Amino acid sequence: MHPSDPRPRRADPPFFRLLGPLEAGHGPCPLPLRAARQKLILATLLVSAGRVVPVAGLIEAVWEERPPATARSQIHICISQLRHKLADTARDGRRIETRAYGYVLHTEPGDLDVAVFREKVAAADLAAARGHGEQAAELYRAALGLWRGPALSGLRGAAASRAAAQLDEERIAAAEKRIELELRLGRHRALVHELTGLVGEHPLNERLSGYLMTALYRSGRQAEALASYQRARHHLVAELGLEPGRELRALERAILRQDDIPAL
Repeated sequence: MHPSDPRPRRADPPFFRLLGPLEAGHGPCPLPLRAARQKLILATLLVSAGRVVPVAGLIEAVWEERPPATARSQIHICISQLRHKLADTARDGRRIETRAYGYVLHTEPGDLDVAVFREKVAAADLAAARGHGEQAAELYRAALGLWRGPALSGLRGAAASRAAAQLDEERIAAAEKRIELELRLGRHRALVHELTGLVGEHPLNERLSGYLMTALYRSGRQAEALASYQRARHHLVAELGLEPGRELRALERAILRQDDIPAL
């Protein structure tokens, strides 16, 4: 490929993958990570990659509020095992470094899917701000394509759940930005199926409901758009005791009047 060729180059997937089940390694033989405790410790280090994670934080991630008397020594054993497994995966052989009160896991560019996802989203945000809608939508799609399911799926514990919830919020935020761009580019018909699924997964997300209503209305499906509003209202009232927000109510009125609603 010529150096000036703008087409993306094929690359290996990130070595560490948190955007779905925890995985590490390339090719058909990923790194064996069978012990739940080992997975939790590696995931906790990866979520804070490049920053020190105190031993106390690792203990909390594994045992929460009921650590055994041997918790600290068990953490050291798990770290030693992870070091052995990861020894050949870093250029200097030092993936996990000991600090005075904890450990830090080092990654290189492209190593961690979370970092790659955030880089692509930042690039998409910049492209969108510069008015390059097609490029931004493509970058958002590439970022979202790194996801293989719910973040950190299969890992138990409050710490893993908090980290997963934060990552999933970032995923939805990126999806919302991409969908808004796609609507501006006139791709409403192609978005209806995807938005129907997303609203089903996130029935309290008013922005997604608004996008679905817009896509349906622009596809000539006014009655379905209004029915989608009523479903969103039902969920908000039943689960939160709240009426839809001002923007969603205004969108319903615009659809009832059969407005062009170009702003959305």
